[in-house]
Amino acid sequence: MWDLLFNSRKILSRNRYPWIDYARGICIILVCYRHIFGGVMTEHYSPTDHPVLSYINIFFFSFRMPLFFIVSGMFYKLSQENKGTSNFVRNRAQTILYPLLLWGTIHITLQLLFADYVNVVRQPADYLKLLYEPRSIEQFWYLNALFFVGVSYALISKYASFNTGKQLVLGIVLYGVAGYLHMQGIDAGFITDVFFFYFFFAIGDAVSGFMLDKKQFKNIASWKTLLLILPVFILLQHYFTKLNFDSSDDYYVQNTQPVLFAVAALVGGSFIICCSFLLQKSGKLKFLRVVGYHSMYIYVTNLIITSGTRTLMIRVFGIDNMYLVLLVGTIAGIVLPIMFYNIMTRAGAWWLFTLQKPRAIAMREEKKTIFRGLTEPEHKHVQEAIEQEKLKQPSWMSQVKTGRPYLKK
Repeated sequence: MWDLLFNSRKILSRNRYPWIDYARGICIILVCYRHIFGGVMTEHYSPTDHPVLSYINIFFFSFRMPLFFIVSGMFYKLSQENKGTSNFVRNRAQTILYPLLLWGTIHITLQLLFADYVNVVRQPADYLKLLYEPRSIEQFWYLNALFFVGVSYALISKYASFNTGKQLVLGIVLYGVAGYLHMQGIDAGFITDVFFFYFFFAIGDAVSGFMLDKKQFKNIASWKTLLLILPVFILLQHYFTKLNFDSSDDYYVQNTQPVLFAVAALVGGSFIICCSFLLQKSGKLKFLRVVGYHSMYIYVTNLIITSGTRTLMIRVFGIDNMYLVLLVGTIAGIVLPIMFYNIMTRAGAWWLFTLQKPRAIAMREEKKTIFRGLTEPEHKHVQEAIEQEKLKQPSWMSQVKTGRPYLKK
């Protein structure tokens, strides 16, 4: 039952960069905390009533989203090598743009239907804002920026022949432009976020050779490295938090001091990455890997779950204990989306999250096509050959498809 709901056996058996899932798991938990905290503060409490919780909310604010872009950038070259530019763009549309449009539509529709219970006022025209003004649709700005950043990066790499160095320079320039737009209060819609986070994607691509090199594992998964970063991390995040706190604006540093934000984000991201490497080395807290693997599915459904949990606890059951609401809301916002995703996928409703069929389902359908029309002896012989060869030959399926190579003459 546990594996049915969380797919933990498959996830924990994967040995390819487990630290990535650890990092994503840590960050998505922080995202969930912020979502439930923001909802409760908006409707029922004031941040000044709970300074410690407010401090935690801002302290971990600078690096969460930039780190997602950095990690995505780290795998850009691998994706390009495996897919090519056209397939890379198609993949981004199927796995990022599609859930943005689908879940953004579901999200707005629920807010329109339950207008008396939500903290925002929605209009039918808001559906279009998912594409051009996603910041007004809660968390969906991230999917919008992630899609357009990745696609822009790929197209510029191919058609402008930009190597990693040129992309990094371009990222710095675009970051500067976004900083200017923020400081001048100019609303450029989704363009601002694309320019702003392009820099972090380029950083990820630039450091990918080092970060994905197994020879560097012992250097990064080191307590000495962590202890070197720790004091800088604490001082920077505290200063970042103080400035935002004093201005009563969580986005004060991001919108007015882009250089400080970039430094705080990169140091914070480095700290989380180092922690993730150490967790991989120790094999502890494996639930974070499960959470991280599902981070995208958690992200698209999280606010629906946390809003519903908050409304039930406060308005229906009359529970006004802030700490209990935060705890239950955060846990529900993580666990329920994971369970929902795995149940729906196993039920054949994988299309709720992506236009790409899960590999296991696609392979089962492909095998049915291959075996169709074979006699019983041929079917048996092909099946035996597949079982013998599939561990040796990753492309065994394509070989079977072309000319039935395993059939006896």
